[in-house]
Amino acid sequence: MTAVQSKVDFAHEILRTRIVGSQYAAGQRLIIDNLVKDIGVSQAPIREALRRLEAEGLVEYGTNSGPSIVQLDKTHWFNLMEMKAVLEAYATRAAAPLLSGEEISALRETNGKLLGALEEFDFEAWTTLNRQFHEMIHSRCPNVLLIRELQRLSQWTDTVSSLVFARERGIIIQTLGLSAGKETIGFHTRIIDAIENGEADTNLEEISREHTLVLVRRVQEKLSNRSAA
Repeated sequence: MTAVQSKVDFAHEILRTRIVGSQYAAGQRLIIDNLVKDIGVSQAPIREALRRLEAEGLVEYGTNSGPSIVQLDKTHWFNLMEMKAVLEAYATRAAAPLLSGEEISALRETNGKLLGALEEFDFEAWTTLNRQFHEMIHSRCPNVLLIRELQRLSQWTDTVSSLVFARERGIIIQTLGLSAGKETIGFHTRIIDAIENGEADTNLEEISREHTLVLVRRVQEKLSNRSAA
């Protein structure tokens, strides 16, 4: 890696961390000269880092204006989650016939660990285990391009979630809490049972899709109730 490339990586990492951490406001202009002084690298690495962030959807360039933080709202997250629900459901259906008995047992074991993480309020472990559960299924999906797109979409969804729910995240976790967690585990159990019983058809796809969409509706309800209070 060249010295210039290292500086680009350095500037990109700093700016991305600040954006995802809500240190910049949505729509805020990014002044190149100010970033040069702040980060301590020349204009060239800063400009390249900003172009990377533009490709990631975090920075935008307006007509006759410089870079600014992209303006996202909760609707973006809801729409992304709907897209994710559709892709995950199809991937699950496609993977189901290829999952072995050992892999199905591993899914049940992971789902059991999820319950333990929920009861201990270990949100970090819950997030990791939940991701592992779905990745075990997706790893058997024969459509590699679909899985790559799903991974990209999942990463972007997580980023948007960090940006638009910065203030509400704690409230959402607290209000959804145990009931939402148990509901998720219940959906996982239904997905496993459908796979094990050979229901690799529209029924399995519907269960998987509803698994994600229920969460979206719960978040919408909680935020709506909070606004009305």
